[in-house]
This record gives sequence, C-alpha cells and structure tokens, in this order.
Amino acid sequence: MTATGTKPPRETEQAKPATRNGADGEHGRHIGHQVGILAVNVYERGVADVVAFEKDVAKVAPYPWMRQTLTVSAGLIEDVGAAYVRTARQVLR
Repeated sequence: MTATGTKPPRETEQAKPATRNGADGEHGRHIGHQVGILAVNVYERGVADVVAFEKDVAKVAPYPWMRQTLTVSAGLIEDVGAAYVRTARQVLR
C-alpha cells in the first residue's frame, strides 16, 4: 500500500475590506485630498528650485545670449508652474 500524502486544498477566506460605519469613502477622499495638496506643494517647491537654479546660472553665464536664454527659460518655467499650481489648487478645493 502506498500513501500519497496529498491533502485536499484548504479553502481560504477572501479578505473583506474593513468598514467603519460607512465613513470609509469619506475618509479615503480626505486622505486623497491631503495627498493631492502635498503633491502640489512638492511640485511648487520643485519649480521654485529649478527657477532659482536657472537664474543663478544666468548670473554667471559667460555669454549674453546664454544669460538671456536662461532668464527667459526661468520666467517661462515660473509662469507655467504657477498656472499649473493655481489650477491644481482650484481642483482640490
């Protein structure tokens, strides 16, 4: 006699999402809103850093055309970034 040693597969229960008196959707939206605000703040800071870097490089650029290009680029990035941040903040309200 041979023993196969196989066991029938165990039935596993599906994980059920936790519920807290029906407020999960509201809680999730609040967290999403906070994450959105944080993301916009980080983006805004990143744009400010890039603009500051380009302006600093423009100050020490050896050629006038390079200074102008970097200054215009910094201004464009600043304007587009500000428009994006303004729009994102309005959407998050």
